[in-house]
Amino acid sequence: MNKLHKDSEIEELIKSNSMSVIYFTGSDCGACEVIKIKIEDILKRFPKIKSGEINTQKHLDLAAKYNIFSVPVFILFIEGKESIRVGRNINLLELELNIKRYYDMIF
Repeated sequence: MNKLHKDSEIEELIKSNSMSVIYFTGSDCGACEVIKIKIEDILKRFPKIKSGEINTQKHLDLAAKYNIFSVPVFILFIEGKESIRVGRNINLLELELNIKRYYDMIF
Protein backbone atom coordinates (compact mmCIF):
# COMPACT_ATOMS: atom_id res chain seq x y z
CA MET A 1 0.00 0.00 0.00
CA ASN A 2 1.20 3.47 -0.82
CA LYS A 3 1.45 5.82 2.12
CA LEU A 4 -0.74 8.87 1.68
CA HIS A 5 -0.10 12.19 3.41
CA LYS A 6 -2.49 14.74 1.91
CA ASP A 7 -6.19 14.95 1.20
CA SER A 8 -5.40 15.66 -2.46
CA GLU A 9 -3.58 12.31 -2.71
CA ILE A 10 -6.59 10.49 -1.29
CA GLU A 11 -9.01 12.27 -3.59
CA GLU A 12 -6.82 11.54 -6.62
CA LEU A 13 -6.64 7.84 -5.73
CA ILE A 14 -10.41 7.64 -5.33
CA LYS A 15 -11.28 9.68 -8.45
CA SER A 16 -8.78 8.11 -10.84
CA ASN A 17 -9.65 4.45 -10.13
CA SER A 18 -12.87 2.49 -10.50
CA MET A 19 -12.09 0.70 -7.25
CA SER A 20 -9.77 1.93 -4.53
CA VAL A 21 -9.00 1.09 -0.92
CA ILE A 22 -7.97 3.42 1.87
CA TYR A 23 -6.57 1.71 4.97
CA PHE A 24 -6.41 3.82 8.11
CA THR A 25 -3.82 2.70 10.64
CA GLY A 26 -1.88 3.95 13.65
CA SER A 27 1.81 4.11 14.55
CA ASP A 28 1.50 2.04 17.72
CA CYS A 29 -1.11 -0.43 16.50
CA GLY A 30 0.24 -3.98 16.30
CA ALA A 31 -3.09 -5.35 15.10
CA CYS A 32 -3.10 -2.79 12.29
CA GLU A 33 0.17 -4.15 10.91
CA VAL A 34 -0.97 -7.78 11.06
CA ILE A 35 -4.29 -7.00 9.39
CA LYS A 36 -2.56 -4.81 6.80
CA ILE A 37 -0.41 -7.76 5.68
CA LYS A 38 -3.50 -9.94 5.31
CA ILE A 39 -5.40 -7.23 3.42
CA GLU A 40 -2.45 -6.76 1.07
CA ASP A 41 -2.55 -10.52 0.38
CA ILE A 42 -6.26 -10.29 -0.41
CA LEU A 43 -5.74 -7.27 -2.70
CA LYS A 44 -3.11 -9.18 -4.72
CA ARG A 45 -6.01 -11.26 -6.07
CA PHE A 46 -7.66 -8.07 -7.34
CA PRO A 47 -4.93 -6.28 -9.30
CA LYS A 48 -7.16 -3.47 -10.61
CA ILE A 49 -7.87 -2.19 -7.09
CA LYS A 50 -5.45 0.57 -6.08
CA SER A 51 -4.77 1.11 -2.40
CA GLY A 52 -3.39 3.68 -0.01
CA GLU A 53 -2.59 3.82 3.68
CA ILE A 54 -3.01 6.71 6.11
CA ASN A 55 -1.43 6.91 9.54
CA THR A 56 -4.16 8.54 11.61
CA GLN A 57 -1.81 9.56 14.40
CA LYS A 58 0.23 11.66 11.99
CA HIS A 59 -2.78 12.93 10.04
CA LEU A 60 -5.58 13.63 12.51
CA ASP A 61 -7.22 16.00 10.05
CA LEU A 62 -7.65 13.20 7.49
CA ALA A 63 -8.94 10.81 10.14
CA ALA A 64 -11.53 13.39 11.15
CA LYS A 65 -12.57 14.08 7.57
CA TYR A 66 -13.28 10.37 6.96
CA ASN A 67 -14.89 9.82 10.39
CA ILE A 68 -12.19 7.49 11.68
CA PHE A 69 -12.43 7.14 15.45
CA SER A 70 -10.50 3.90 15.94
CA VAL A 71 -8.04 1.87 13.90
CA PRO A 72 -7.73 -0.16 11.78
CA VAL A 73 -10.41 0.89 9.31
CA PHE A 74 -10.69 -0.40 5.74
CA ILE A 75 -12.76 1.58 3.23
CA LEU A 76 -13.46 0.40 -0.32
CA PHE A 77 -14.53 3.09 -2.79
CA ILE A 78 -16.30 2.15 -6.01
CA GLU A 79 -16.66 4.84 -8.67
CA GLY A 80 -15.84 7.44 -6.01
CA LYS A 81 -18.43 6.27 -3.49
CA GLU A 82 -17.79 4.52 -0.20
CA SER A 83 -19.10 0.98 -0.59
CA ILE A 84 -17.53 -1.06 2.19
CA ARG A 85 -16.30 0.16 5.57
CA VAL A 86 -15.03 -2.25 8.21
CA GLY A 87 -13.01 -1.62 11.31
CA ARG A 88 -11.68 -3.11 14.49
CA ASN A 89 -12.89 -6.71 14.24
CA ILE A 90 -12.42 -7.33 10.54
CA ASN A 91 -13.73 -10.64 9.21
CA LEU A 92 -11.19 -11.17 6.42
CA LEU A 93 -13.08 -14.01 4.72
CA GLU A 94 -16.27 -11.98 4.55
CA LEU A 95 -14.33 -8.93 3.39
CA GLU A 96 -12.71 -10.89 0.57
CA LEU A 97 -16.06 -12.26 -0.59
CA ASN A 98 -17.60 -8.78 -0.63
CA ILE A 99 -14.65 -7.36 -2.55
CA LYS A 100 -14.85 -10.21 -5.06
CA ARG A 101 -18.57 -9.63 -5.60
CA TYR A 102 -18.04 -5.96 -6.48
CA TYR A 103 -14.86 -6.68 -8.45
CA ASP A 104 -16.60 -9.27 -10.62
CA MET A 105 -19.44 -6.83 -11.36
CA ILE A 106 -17.11 -4.01 -12.41
CA PHE A 107 -14.30 -5.90 -14.14
